[in-house]
Amino acid sequence: MRVSVSDIDSFLYWERQEDGDTEALVRRLRRLDPPSEQMLAGTALHKALELAVDGDYTKLEADGYIFTFNFDAVIAIPELREIKAEKAYSIDGRQVLMVGKVDAVEGRRVDDHKSTARFDPDRFVQSYQWRFYLDIFDADHFRWNVFETKELGSKVYLINSVQCLEQWRYPGMREDCEAVLSRFLSFVDVHLPERSRQELEAA
Repeated sequence: MRVSVSDIDSFLYWERQEDGDTEALVRRLRRLDPPSEQMLAGTALHKALELAVDGDYTKLEADGYIFTFNFDAVIAIPELREIKAEKAYSIDGRQVLMVGKVDAVEGRRVDDHKSTARFDPDRFVQSYQWRFYLDIFDADHFRWNVFETKELGSKVYLINSVQCLEQWRYPGMREDCEAVLSRFLSFVDVHLPERSRQELEAA
């Protein structure tokens, strides 16, 4: 079974809610919902950063979106960008291929860009995205570059600040990831039987 890192984050978000909307999570895991405006803007910002070269900028553009800067800052983005990788896990006797794509790689550090209206470091630290990325990419150091944005108009955003947040590999991280994957597989067996069937047919 192929599982993306974003699938796991969606599952964990649902799991933490007292009244999680199971139907909404299933739709999301089946890729049935169109991307929201927030997601489209985030994708455009990622693309603009991926294509940016060294230099001074007052604004970035991509996919028809414009992002203007409201501050002076130096953002160091490694040269290796948009790197995809896979890693096999064996969970309860089942094979799972975890798939992840990071925004940049430098040595044993991976970077991920995020855009948000309000910087909430606890939300990022609690996620498992960084843990899986460190494991999949065999890295030790994870860095978020969090862009705080404000929508000014149609496809026009103001970037008010960039926050850097970092985490490191720790003993037992792999086991923590495997425990989450085990719970995810149990959810899939009940709510997404077609994915379980695909797994059995491929065996």
